[in-house]
Amino acid sequence: MRKSHKEELFSAAFRLFILRGAIFHYVDTKQDLFRQVVEMFVIDKQSIDMKIRYGKDTSLRDFIGAYAQGVKRTMKEVRQIIGEDVSMAAGSRAYLNIIQQVATLVPDLFKLYQQCMDREQQVWQQVITRAIERKEIQPEIDVELLAQTFIALFYGRAYRDSLSNGLDADLLKRQMLQLYEVIAIK
Repeated sequence: MRKSHKEELFSAAFRLFILRGAIFHYVDTKQDLFRQVVEMFVIDKQSIDMKIRYGKDTSLRDFIGAYAQGVKRTMKEVRQIIGEDVSMAAGSRAYLNIIQQVATLVPDLFKLYQQCMDREQQVWQQVITRAIERKEIQPEIDVELLAQTFIALFYGRAYRDSLSNGLDADLLKRQMLQLYEVIAIK
């Protein structure tokens, strides 16, 4: 017989309470536990340097593919943690919700999240700048604005899909590549 979500939550909490000595070996308080969990599963997972592999020779087109693949891999990892019985939409909504909670309840931790997002903006700008230098895309592109647009595509897709079936990384990739085709030098 399958346990209810309440029973699963309470069972997990009970296991943690029994292992109290082990828990407090790694953290000092419940708040510290929350902070470290958010850092590991939100901030670190959203870090562009952790999410994808790229190099100075990576084209913008290849970067887009690697970015979408990193999003898909991150979603798979989070899904394994929250469980297959939780719908992708519910998991996506919960993930976005925890980010909003951090913004409200733990401003200094949210600052780390914002630094992570600033780093992502920088990486996109570097990749776009190199794409212009290599004559991969049109030279009159506003680098900062285009980087913001790619990031907005991700967050817009993440939000919209959290209301339906969960983030569709393949659709995100197709949308980003469509934008790429508009600015690419043919």
